[in-house]
Amino acid sequence: MNKKYNHLTEKDRIFLRIMLERRYPKNKIAEILGVHRSTIYRELKRNSFKHWRHDIDIYWNETAHQNYLDRRKRVRKIDKYSNLKDYIHSRLKAGWSPWQIEGRLKLENAGPCIISHETIYRYIYSDYGIRNMFYEKLRRKHFWRVKRNARKPRVPKDLLINNRPDVINKREEFGHWEGDLMMFKQGIKGNLITLRERKTRFIVAIKNIDKTASGTALTLISTVKTIKKHLKSITFDQGSEFKKYEWINECFNTKIYFCKPASPYQKGTVENGNGVIRAELPRNYDIAKLKQKHLSKLIEEINNRPLKCLEYKTPQEMFQHSIGN
Repeated sequence: MNKKYNHLTEKDRIFLRIMLERRYPKNKIAEILGVHRSTIYRELKRNSFKHWRHDIDIYWNETAHQNYLDRRKRVRKIDKYSNLKDYIHSRLKAGWSPWQIEGRLKLENAGPCIISHETIYRYIYSDYGIRNMFYEKLRRKHFWRVKRNARKPRVPKDLLINNRPDVINKREEFGHWEGDLMMFKQGIKGNLITLRERKTRFIVAIKNIDKTASGTALTLISTVKTIKKHLKSITFDQGSEFKKYEWINECFNTKIYFCKPASPYQKGTVENGNGVIRAELPRNYDIAKLKQKHLSKLIEEINNRPLKCLEYKTPQEMFQHSIGN
């Protein structure tokens, strides 16, 4: 299947560095990131450098992304041609849509596209001052604009929970988890990624610095190492923070399932576990001040509490028994 020549994001570059350190083949990296393999080769050619002591190529994501930003600092077409800018501004103020401006310019210039409606939309929403000047004139008034490639269903139908096998639903097999993101009060930076194994009720919790899909996937992939071989499936809700599920699937080689929209009760195992954690870490708790080692200690205490559903055995005991320890 052909891949588009997409630009790598800052988080893509972080993930690229991690995969290079783990010696992933470049073709596999391109497949995971959803880009053409030439994008990876071009990225490494532009942004790798020789180690000052050892004759090896080094790729560092921070340097690479800054180089990218520096290259992108160029004058936009609308800013470059003052007569075109004046034309677009005057028509927008008169209530014309970007589509009408594009079409009229084509008509006046006997066919050639002078500027596309998409470029005009990007220009309007590229800056707060420009947006505030014109968005009231648009048919659909948005404070910001969702990119076209983001206006797609988040989850393919074959990944919905109704396709999850009965062996998982009935808790007959070990290794099937549910995942969630525990949020805290607005203004508190950070959140928790929580995982809970359905059969043993064993909980894992990881500090996460943001809630972006890329950041959440990278945090999960880079920190959940001890249980990697025990991940046969993970069930998430359809929050945007889990839209990079393909990264998780590739790195863990696990099945991914999703609840139906607005149906978090369908992953009640982890929701119940979150409630137990919430008793210790209320919503107004400043999670940024909690170190991962202290969080792990708290989760260990929770995993050592006996549960009625386990005939008063503990999740820790059940987990250790399941992995053969």
